[in-house]
Parts: sequence; structure tokens; C-alpha cells
Amino acid sequence: MTPPVGSPLAPRMATFNKGGTMTNAKELNERWIRAFNERDWEAERAVRTDDYVAHMSGAPGPLDNEGWAGFMAMFTSAFTDARITIDSAIEDGDFVASRWTITGTHDGPFQGIPSTGKSIAMPGVDMSRVVDGKIAEHWAQFDLIAVMQQIGAMPAPG
Repeated sequence: MTPPVGSPLAPRMATFNKGGTMTNAKELNERWIRAFNERDWEAERAVRTDDYVAHMSGAPGPLDNEGWAGFMAMFTSAFTDARITIDSAIEDGDFVASRWTITGTHDGPFQGIPSTGKSIAMPGVDMSRVVDGKIAEHWAQFDLIAVMQQIGAMPAPG
């Protein structure tokens, strides 16, 4: 019996990129995360469109490719061993949504806070829109306050 359309268990919709290669949004997202975890910035960039836009928690406005690369450089210099684990993901047509966790060690300056050597675990959710086999737009929400508490920059509640 086939799961109903829209169910996370339903067959994934394939899309075709300009070269005619079949891909799907969930697999593309997994490749993007793998490139981050391996610090393969060339592969990470190749997954994004030329007019890529990211909407991030705490950012003053949307980030283009250059802004995104700057954000990645800043974050990975503060948490050099940061790794993303996809906790769950669903796909709907040209969109993929993920619930994930970033773990790492605060071993460089972050948001004006010098290295503390403390471990962090930051949960988040995101959604990406795929166009022609690449990520064109990305929305991400994550708990930056919890990170600041974990590195000792803010007191924990209670």
C-alpha cells in the first residue's frame, strides 16, 4: 500500500536540474549538510544557486551568497569542530524542511565572546526551496540564546 501524498513516507518527488540529472530536495539537503560537516566549501557553494538568499535568525536582513559564506566562515572559526546532524527531514515538491542539531566546541571568538572551550548543542529547523537542482532560498530558525547560555555569555533561566 502506498502512503498518502504529502506523508513523509510517500515517495519523494524528483526534480531535474539543467543538466537533466535527476535529484530531489531531501537528497540535495543531505549533500549540503555533508559538505558543511566536511568543510568542503566548494561542494557547499555548488549546491546553491547564483541568486541564493538565506533568511536567518538574528540576521539584520537576507543574506546573499557572499553574506552566507561570511556567516559560515564566522561560525566555523568560532566552532571549528561544528557538525550538523539531521534529526528528521520531510520533502514536499521543491521544498525540504529539516529539524537538526549542531554540536561543537566554542574554540574561537563568537559574537564578541572569546573562546571558552565549552561544548554546545544548538537545535534548529530550516526550510529550503530548490530550483533546477540547487538550493535557491533558505530559511533557518535556531536557538542562539541557548548557545550564549552554554558558552557562559548569558545566565541560564531559573
